[in-house]
Amino acid sequence: MRIIVIGGVAAGAKAAAKARRADPNNEIIIYQDEAEVSYSACGLPYVISGVIDNERKVVIRQPEDFAKDGIQVLIRHRVIEIDTIKQQINVKNLQTNTDTVVAYDRLILATGARPIVPAIEGITLEGVLTLRNITDLARFKTLLTAIQPIQAVIIGAGYIGLELAESFHELNIKTTIVEKAVRILPKFDPEMAQPVHDHLLENQVELMLGDGLAKLHGDNGRVTAVETESGKILAADLVVVAIGVRPNVELAKIAGIELGPTGAIAVDSRMETRTPGIFAAGDCCESVNRITGAPIWMPLGDIANLQGRVAGENAAGGNAHFPGVFGTAIFKTFKLTVAITGLSEQVAQESGFDPISIVMAGSDRARYYPGKQGFSLKLIASRKDGRLLGAQVIGQGSADKMIDIIATALLGKLTCYDLENADLAYSPPFSPVLSPIIVAAGILNSQLTQLV
Repeated sequence: MRIIVIGGVAAGAKAAAKARRADPNNEIIIYQDEAEVSYSACGLPYVISGVIDNERKVVIRQPEDFAKDGIQVLIRHRVIEIDTIKQQINVKNLQTNTDTVVAYDRLILATGARPIVPAIEGITLEGVLTLRNITDLARFKTLLTAIQPIQAVIIGAGYIGLELAESFHELNIKTTIVEKAVRILPKFDPEMAQPVHDHLLENQVELMLGDGLAKLHGDNGRVTAVETESGKILAADLVVVAIGVRPNVELAKIAGIELGPTGAIAVDSRMETRTPGIFAAGDCCESVNRITGAPIWMPLGDIANLQGRVAGENAAGGNAHFPGVFGTAIFKTFKLTVAITGLSEQVAQESGFDPISIVMAGSDRARYYPGKQGFSLKLIASRKDGRLLGAQVIGQGSADKMIDIIATALLGKLTCYDLENADLAYSPPFSPVLSPIIVAAGILNSQLTQLV
């Protein structure tokens, strides 16, 4: 049986590797239009800042590494058409500009997502960049070396935008973030996003909220300024467009492969599309929110790997299932760790829940132990039955530990009472005697008890 994977990076590379382990007798081919097949896109901002001193460190596997496992990788090959009736694809070799028709028995779509780039005046000027892949990284490195920018404007205050603000600060580049929404981090509740807002200002990042990108000005083909929708002009010799991404589904759509309500490819729990024998994984397909049951699109690297693993096993004849996501995410900007899992209070209300919440300060060590770091924790539960719905953690302390505990609690459908009595590890260098999570759950449980 021939299994063809369209796309590499995270989902496609993982799917091919899992398919090989599931059945060593299948023929497996990956077609990747980039020059690199397997790399960590999440590490790219840290290459720009110099935290990662060599860009090759984010490259995970080369075609020859896959070849050792009997997986053929053809880079600089773009699949331009899928014929689901004949079960064949049309592939263009981007180096020779020649086309080839290849038959398949099973197909895995891992076409990812692409940056949203508005069609405005000046968008093609030199110095206007996105950051999504290795090719984008190369453009960044070349530009930083060639013009040594001193003023940057980042369009968009999402995860990538805030990570790049830190990277530019490390490079002594004055930075302004322009965000069309009235606040940063719209997935977080307002009181949790505010400390991040303040922290950016403390690190000399200018924020222009409630204003969007209108046009770009240039001179001799190079960007010189950003004009916002309100008419403000911001000088800039580097502009990063980071207003989000959209699923790369054109190939699937033309082939008649059904899309879901999120605009990404619709799949079942086996990662199979509604076209039998064709699977999808990663940023091109949607998932299910495990709390609400609604379709959700979460273009994150860890989810892509999880989905790719399931798609690969099932394409090879297995019966694995991917149950969905809670929306757990984490990133760093300057000294703050910013993390979320489950539903925000606002989304919980919009989803039909009656949420109750607590916001409290915590620390990652005993109060008397040197070096302790603080954070703010918001815990959200259902007023009806005390079931946990979500959490947000912001601070310099161990936010990753806190959010992972709560994500695991969501997995177990635990209540405030369950978490209040959790047997979590304690020692002064690692935690207060009662974890902030236990304290927060206890407060919520007390409030719920009083309401009965």
